[in-house]
Amino acid sequence: MQALHRRPHCGAAGHSAVPRRRHAVVVGGSLAGMLAARVLADHFDGVTLLERDRFPETPAARKGLPQGRHAHGLLERGRRALERLFPRLTGELVRAGAEPLDFTRDFAWMSPFGWYVRFPGDLLLLGCTRDLIDWGVRRRVAALPNVRIRQGADVAGLIRGPGGARVAGVWLRSRAAEDEVDYRGAELAADLVVVADGRNSRLPDWLTALGYEAPGETVINSFQGYASRVYRSPAEFASDWKGLYIQQAPPDDPRGGIVVPVEGGRWLVSLVGGDGDYPPTDEAGFLAFARSLRSPALYEAIAAAEPLTPIAGQRATENRLRHYDRLGRFPDGVVAVGDAACAFNPVYAQGMTAAALGAEVLDGWLWAGSSHRGPGRGRVFQRRLARATAAAWRLAAGADSRFRTMEGPPQGRVARLTGCYIAGVMRAATRRPWVRRRLEEVLHLLRPPSALFGPGVLARLAWDRLAGRADAGYRRVTSLREGTDGGSRSPRRTAADLEVKAAADSRG
Repeated sequence: MQALHRRPHCGAAGHSAVPRRRHAVVVGGSLAGMLAARVLADHFDGVTLLERDRFPETPAARKGLPQGRHAHGLLERGRRALERLFPRLTGELVRAGAEPLDFTRDFAWMSPFGWYVRFPGDLLLLGCTRDLIDWGVRRRVAALPNVRIRQGADVAGLIRGPGGARVAGVWLRSRAAEDEVDYRGAELAADLVVVADGRNSRLPDWLTALGYEAPGETVINSFQGYASRVYRSPAEFASDWKGLYIQQAPPDDPRGGIVVPVEGGRWLVSLVGGDGDYPPTDEAGFLAFARSLRSPALYEAIAAAEPLTPIAGQRATENRLRHYDRLGRFPDGVVAVGDAACAFNPVYAQGMTAAALGAEVLDGWLWAGSSHRGPGRGRVFQRRLARATAAAWRLAAGADSRFRTMEGPPQGRVARLTGCYIAGVMRAATRRPWVRRRLEEVLHLLRPPSALFGPGVLARLAWDRLAGRADAGYRRVTSLREGTDGGSRSPRRTAADLEVKAAADSRG
């Protein structure tokens, strides 16, 4: 096993000893839960992962992951984190059918202000299903010698430790009468419980049952919904893109759609609508919705394609942030990760990467002290996790605030001005490769949002504004002289392409 942080083992010369912990429990077999188990395996003698669902043996859909039927994107920041946790995972996924895409070259993206300029780059996007990524990670975790995965095991609550100030384990119950092992009433002791049971997490109820206060929540809902199906990509279809994204343009146009190449020579097509304008799940309605998008490219691509699956719908898309970091009292011996702590609107493709960031925080938190136990240690973790996911939350909240029916905390004046500035950056990214590169680095969580306010971006936006005013003035003068209402636009300048870096190296 390779630790995420390469640090000396207990008692190494020149370093304080870090005691080995005995047993940790992970509640939930989501991607966040699997990544937590991978990290915990470097710190505990034994790790038990408890999952209510049953895992398929192959990369297939499962009942406990309904969102897996829709398009997913693993941001570059998350992919690099997974590579550190599971060396050569990217290569394994590619051999299993994932298609490596140069994101700024192979993906045609229509922003609210037009098509982003495309150029060779080094941001890698894996064209594959969520099921394939989960399967690849799950196989790696299951192979760890000190990790045990229990399926069909449900957690009924937390066990109060001696003195009541910490959690000492979990209560179990079986999911169904036909389960091979009856866990009902069983206790599973643990030095640490990591809760990764998704956006409908039961941890708030478990805390109140122990006499603690449930965390406050911030919910931002733009009432978005998905409809998705898988197609066989037409052999005769010719285009200059491998993936296609028609981005929503709220408040005027809340509709969008995406085509992602996935394993098996197929397309995964997801339509999305905000402000309650949900895409239909019937054949005629699905195609009519696709035809209504701002660009005909998506509809033209799927019109002659062969449907392979029924149309699946999904409407649980609100952003939900649970403020465990703000609780005055929080028991030690338990932490929340993934969607159980912060769930994002999936349209922004941040969930898997946020889970990877949480795994990095968990690893650093366990290395930081001589023990994970002690007053306030759980709160320290939740505060670190909140800081690690703050940028993703701001990006998602800012994007959702543009929808007319958005429910949530109102955007302040600074946030509104920031939104106007970001719109200018997006507009410049349709013409300037350097600006789009910087924008993508922020969206892929490789840089903080403040990177968009650097002097390089500011200078280009200022130049575009001045050039736009001069061009508009020239057109007005020309129209007056010629007695017309306008003139032709001046030729668009072409910037030099970015240097191509070898994506094969990053794929292992």
